[in-house]
Amino acid sequence: MTCAPEEKSITKSITKSNETLSSASFLSFCTEHFHMKTRALNLAIEAITAVLLLLWIYTGLSKLIQYDKFRFEAGRSPFLQHVAPWVAVMVPAVELIAAALLISRRTRVAGLYASLFLMTLFTGYVYIMLHDAYDLPCSCGGIIELLTWEQHLLVNCILTLLTAIVILLQSQLIMFNRQHISLS
Repeated sequence: MTCAPEEKSITKSITKSNETLSSASFLSFCTEHFHMKTRALNLAIEAITAVLLLLWIYTGLSKLIQYDKFRFEAGRSPFLQHVAPWVAVMVPAVELIAAALLISRRTRVAGLYASLFLMTLFTGYVYIMLHDAYDLPCSCGGIIELLTWEQHLLVNCILTLLTAIVILLQSQLIMFNRQHISLS
């Protein structure tokens, strides 16, 4: 059965409309999926960043408020005794700088890398203290000093891992945003 010329035109028009509708639906689905994924990434990034921000503010201020105690305890460490005065000033300062960098979206990546550096450094220090030191002075600030060295190592490992994850999520979000802009 053959179609009359006007029927062929109508059939082509309907087929073309379905294709347009399908591609519009697909584009709508992709856009919605992109926005859901972006929101989830943003939420994860914001949550982990908030934890790090609070950690650095809390520990930095605790060390400054209890400066004499922090300096004394750092001096008792077999690895820090020769540089304790320098450590007592630099560690809280760097912690507070990392916190300040995490506040702004423009400096957040730098703050995340500073956080990863600090967490890796502190985790390594705790590991070395656990395995190589006999007398284990704790120069931590605030409630963190209530943890055992093993608990401290576990918390540090978790925070180091979360910091690395948030750096990866941040780069993933940047990539998603670039792809979305190029598709628009």
